[in-house]
Amino acid sequence: MPQSGLPGSLWQGPLRDLALIVYQVRRVRAFGRLTIRNTERLSISHLYFRAGKLVHCIGNRGDIRSTLQELQAWTQGMVRFERGAITRDVTLNETHERLFEETLQRLHRSGVIQMPTVPCVVEGTAVTVSETQALLTPLEWRILIEGTRRVALVIARLVGSQEALAVLRDILDDLSTAFPLFAHLQFSPAGYLQLADQTLLDRYPRNELLEGFSALIETCFYFCAPLVGEREAHTLTMQALHELAPALSGLGVLRIERPLLSQG
Repeated sequence: MPQSGLPGSLWQGPLRDLALIVYQVRRVRAFGRLTIRNTERLSISHLYFRAGKLVHCIGNRGDIRSTLQELQAWTQGMVRFERGAITRDVTLNETHERLFEETLQRLHRSGVIQMPTVPCVVEGTAVTVSETQALLTPLEWRILIEGTRRVALVIARLVGSQEALAVLRDILDDLSTAFPLFAHLQFSPAGYLQLADQTLLDRYPRNELLEGFSALIETCFYFCAPLVGEREAHTLTMQALHELAPALSGLGVLRIERPLLSQG
């Protein structure tokens, strides 16, 4: 049974786990930096993902094509994905995504990495059209707005209200590339998310909006974590949400890392 949680901000493992980590990044539409380090010779590459999409590459072998070409010859290395480590640079597109996927397939065929087993989905038996197109209810929207306001106050507590407002606006800007409605949202000085045209809510499926708010809350959490530590950031977030936490968890927006709760 899947756990609910603010997942750990760091996923790492040997080069063999590269495709597994990339699959997880894509599955949860994560924002962050994937670092691939060769343990046999001096070589390192940083791949940046935005909502699960590859958007930028920094490598000591040149551009993304040179980086991927070199990667195909690797046999040993370490992989580390740091959630919340974002970049404003967008230099890659779907063509580069395909090149990256081809590199993973070549590494798999040579026995260097393992590929994830993707569960089969039988069309028409699990999800109906009406379910996929369901819209947010007014109550759910109010819960999301109030929950976001409380998380915004955690950032303001750590960096001050003016800096927090700038951070929150930057986060909305980043998320709007994956979740179009967020381009129409803005934070008020009090931390409330405002949407001038409420009819826009009828244009986006419920599941898409819930994914967007999940990414928003997680990104806020990962902004706070380096400032006070993951455990303290988790504590501050849960204290701020208080009685809203179960409702947000029920919506699938809030996830609680159980190992984090057990740390001393």
